[in-house]
Amino acid sequence: MNDEAGKIKKSLQHDAGEACDLCGKPMIIKWGRYGQFKACSGYPTCKNRKPLQDETEKYAHVTGVICKLCGGEMKVKGGPFGTFLGCSNYPTCKNTQPISTGVKCPKCADGEIIQSKTRKRRIFYRCSNATGDDKKCDFISWEMPVMQPCKNCGNNYLTKKSTKRKGDYLLCPSCKEEYYLDEQEAQAIAV
Repeated sequence: MNDEAGKIKKSLQHDAGEACDLCGKPMIIKWGRYGQFKACSGYPTCKNRKPLQDETEKYAHVTGVICKLCGGEMKVKGGPFGTFLGCSNYPTCKNTQPISTGVKCPKCADGEIIQSKTRKRRIFYRCSNATGDDKKCDFISWEMPVMQPCKNCGNNYLTKKSTKRKGDYLLCPSCKEEYYLDEQEAQAIAV
């Protein structure tokens, strides 16, 4: 039984198209308990491994942000609570800031909505003015806000929801009115 499982695992492996940073042998794509990842073909002597897609690659479009403390360039970095912008002059400058979604806050209209993660890795959305000592805004939501007014009650924003049964749709948090999207509209609103 174990021999058959080993053969199946070997058949699922394929070349990643890059060399190992540590030993120079080719990296292969393997399946693990949490999905696919890149591993060195020289295992067990070389135990180098990497995630299949780096979190910072998703935010390659975030460029040109300047550090407010030292004037250096802010770069996309990863941490235990997700990705964020960190100063390139680290460790002399330890300034960090969250990555904005580009949506204005529906409550205060001054800040921008940023994506955060709880300690248990659940994603939520909050206003950028809700940080620091003087919390100007207390907006927080489990669903991504979309700046589109509700036609039923006039609320100034809707939230993006997705279920297996209903697919992608927008929901008004006040009156619970649902607005269903076609494929083109869903891709335009996608984060």
